[in-house]
Amino acid sequence: MAINRKILFEKIRAFIKLSLRKYFVFLLRLTPHQNIAQTVLSYTFIGGILLSLPLMNSTHVSFLDNFFTAAAAVSTTGLQTVNFADSYTFLGKLIVLILIQIGGLGYMTFSSFLYLSFSQHHRLRHHQQENLSVEVSLPKTLDISLFLRSAFVFTVIAESIGAVFLFNYFRHHDYSVLSALWYSIFHSISAFCTAGFSLWNNSLENFVDSKTINIVISCLALAGSMGFIVVTDVFNFIRRKTLSISLTTKIIVLSTLVMLAIGTFTLFVTSPGLTLWEACFQSIAAMTTVGFNTVDIGLLSSCSLLILIVLMSVGGAPSGTAGGMKMTAFFSVMALVYTRLQLRTRVEVLGRRIPLLRLYAATSTFLLYTLFLLTSIFLLTWTEKLPFLELVFESTAAISTGGLSTGTSAHLSALGKLIIIGTMIIGRIGVLTFGTALLNREAEEDENHKDKPVTTEDLAI
Repeated sequence: MAINRKILFEKIRAFIKLSLRKYFVFLLRLTPHQNIAQTVLSYTFIGGILLSLPLMNSTHVSFLDNFFTAAAAVSTTGLQTVNFADSYTFLGKLIVLILIQIGGLGYMTFSSFLYLSFSQHHRLRHHQQENLSVEVSLPKTLDISLFLRSAFVFTVIAESIGAVFLFNYFRHHDYSVLSALWYSIFHSISAFCTAGFSLWNNSLENFVDSKTINIVISCLALAGSMGFIVVTDVFNFIRRKTLSISLTTKIIVLSTLVMLAIGTFTLFVTSPGLTLWEACFQSIAAMTTVGFNTVDIGLLSSCSLLILIVLMSVGGAPSGTAGGMKMTAFFSVMALVYTRLQLRTRVEVLGRRIPLLRLYAATSTFLLYTLFLLTSIFLLTWTEKLPFLELVFESTAAISTGGLSTGTSAHLSALGKLIIIGTMIIGRIGVLTFGTALLNREAEEDENHKDKPVTTEDLAI
């Protein structure tokens, strides 16, 4: 009997080793874009299986709903088909928090940083650089290794500072030490990673009048959304490693201020019940795709919902934790249209010419984003018997990984949930990366179309 068990154990171990070997060979044959896609899918599937374990659920949750929650966490979307606060145990919520952190930082960013930290080599391997360059869009002036270190240091600092302020608030509002610690860490990470998961049933509606909660959550969301490019760029400028702030950083900061001002003003005007403070918070929540709400989104006017749809679609900065088509892509497309209307051929922003390859990426992102969004809306209107605007809002929240919801997700059919899951995954992978992965093509750069370095400045899309 003991011999049979030993033989069985050896066969199982051999099978596992062979499977892992074949899996690694399979990974090496993938293009960088396909590698990103399979990684997102793998994390989502593993997360769904873990959340389906009995010790993860405090109430009965179907595998589809657990899979939906895992996809929402990995994609940092925050949409929910079940009551997250009441449906999962502490372990289940901890698994979700880990998925949020990995998803917010980026899978290749996370693995590449671990490799640099524990390896004796001080630079990434070639295939790691290729995979990372697909997930992280950087101007060529920034070094990848420096970016990785800056991103992790900034993440730890930002989330720690946010947790300290939140802990201090909760301790002064009748929370025990352990509860205050857990709530502060969870919401600090969720806000910085723009995930929108909350440990309260109604998101942050209980804290609509709390300036501390509103300010801390807003600052964390803006810090994560504006991205690590801005932090690295400013850090290099302060240390005099660069002579000036890059075009990417200037566009990110300018776009953030303009979109925030427009969103706050239009929400305040179109929703008479909202205060200026509430309108500002919801504009930040939509623009950064953080997904928190201090007011009931389902009660907002149709005009206000349309404004939120636009803000979520534009999204945050490249190489940040926010979703959407990215504000640099949107800004570049608008600059292209403005240039065309002026009958000029050179697309210039802030005195710098945008490289032609970046314009290709921006217009492709804009069109693919629109195509996938319309496809999701079409499929949902076909399978669901819910108000059209609510389905449009839900699809936009999914593909932009925005997380704001009118409450539609909980009323979707099984097929509708699968459509939203697919939309969230595509949104997290990135529409351009997903499209390239489907075509099975390596990214190539046409040397004949490179702009002259004298007249151009690189831009992250």
